[in-house]
Amino acid sequence: MSEGQNLVGGFELKNCIASGKTTQIWEVTEQGGNIQFAMKLMLEDARKKPEEKAVLKHEFKVGSSLEHPGIVRFHKLEMNRDHAFFIMDYFRAPSLKVQISSNLPEIQSRFSKLADSVCAALGHIHEKGWLHRDLKPDNILVNKTGETRIVDFSLSSRIAKGLGKLVGGKSKKIQGTRTYISPEAILRKHLSEQTDIYSLGVTLFELLTGVPVFAGLDPNDLLKKHLSEAPAPPSALNPNVTSELDQVILKMLSKKPADRYADTREVQAALRNVRCFKEDPLEKHLQQIREAKELETMSVDKRLDSRADADRTTLGLAAPAKPTKGKRKTAPIGKMEPVVKKGGSGGNQQPNPQPQMPMMMPQPMMMPQPMMMPQPMMMPQPMFPPGMMPPQPGFPGMPPGFAPGQPPNPGQPSPQRQAPAQAPAASQPPAAVQPPPPATANIPAAKPPQMPAPAAQESEEDKQKAVRLPLERRQAQGVRSEEVQDLDFMTELPDIL
Repeated sequence: MSEGQNLVGGFELKNCIASGKTTQIWEVTEQGGNIQFAMKLMLEDARKKPEEKAVLKHEFKVGSSLEHPGIVRFHKLEMNRDHAFFIMDYFRAPSLKVQISSNLPEIQSRFSKLADSVCAALGHIHEKGWLHRDLKPDNILVNKTGETRIVDFSLSSRIAKGLGKLVGGKSKKIQGTRTYISPEAILRKHLSEQTDIYSLGVTLFELLTGVPVFAGLDPNDLLKKHLSEAPAPPSALNPNVTSELDQVILKMLSKKPADRYADTREVQAALRNVRCFKEDPLEKHLQQIREAKELETMSVDKRLDSRADADRTTLGLAAPAKPTKGKRKTAPIGKMEPVVKKGGSGGNQQPNPQPQMPMMMPQPMMMPQPMMMPQPMMMPQPMFPPGMMPPQPGFPGMPPGFAPGQPPNPGQPSPQRQAPAQAPAASQPPAAVQPPPPATANIPAAKPPQMPAPAAQESEEDKQKAVRLPLERRQAQGVRSEEVQDLDFMTELPDIL
């Protein structure tokens, strides 16, 4: 390649169309001419490998033996120590893969013409004794008028016939693209025209639905699906596809080659005799766009004028409610006044009790703690003469007139605590005076208010310590329910062999 003019073998490089690991596709013109060609140029590192050079020679051999309007025509091969390339026609069109990704409804509207031309070109390849073995949307070029060209014959091989079917052994390695490869190619069995028909069926399935027929978690899983999983009909993903076309595609995707069509002529005849779509895909797509715009226009979120409201009323639709003018006046809590309706019995209207709620907010003032004491505290006290009280065992220094667990009378001043010297004199009643039997029986049983509480707390703690089933366990305090994960219900995907 000359540095100044960017020439390779007498051809001027204009634009790089595609680039791979070992080769590049360039748009070129012959030096001094205006006719455009396509050049498949081998990269320098790949040119040092004899096996890569052999692949380039093989592709040119297959392509130059074919002559069909649906196949790119080959012209010249040149290989030396400086460069290795071959020249073919330049068909200015994107691949079918690009069309499916960017303009699916329009390319579906030309499905019949596209499928027929591909079948015709593939039939010509088979008539010349070759198998393509890598038929896929990336290797089919389609222009705006629906014309197609099949490219890339690097994996093509001869069709074994007659004695070759009997003596032919298994292939040394699996060749092809995993998404479009046939089951017999995966198992390295005998290959035939049905091998390309299977790949064509996968290609047409993707054209009808926008996605390949199979998708796996990994490459090996994808190959297993080609061998064992039944394909879904195209209408399951695209309801616009007819059931007649479903039968044609599913027959092309049969696991056994004998269950498929015998050759591409049968495929052509089957496709010509069926109706492919219930509605034209492009017209249906445009209709969906128009309906979406109409729904957007009829949306209640937009402001409508009086004429639009009248039209909606004619159609039986309610006009959207208009927002009320002005702002709602509110008053702070505690300063609201009762609302009285005009013209009615205003004197009988009860004021709104809500303004009185702030007056009831100080709850501690209305809930005295002594009322929550246990019931034994409310037992009647024994009657004694003034100044004389029965002995209180276990409570030395307690003022007279004070019963355990009973608060002092709030209307009287609290009695002062007496000195220890006066306690024995006040605690010795005369022998003639005895308390009534019911009272004396209950006096020793009287205990401070804090004594029964620990027993009740212990019984509650014992209940909490009781063993519970996993589903009855309480949630830890301070943890939100959405942060708790039950590991018993977590699963993992199985390992894929």
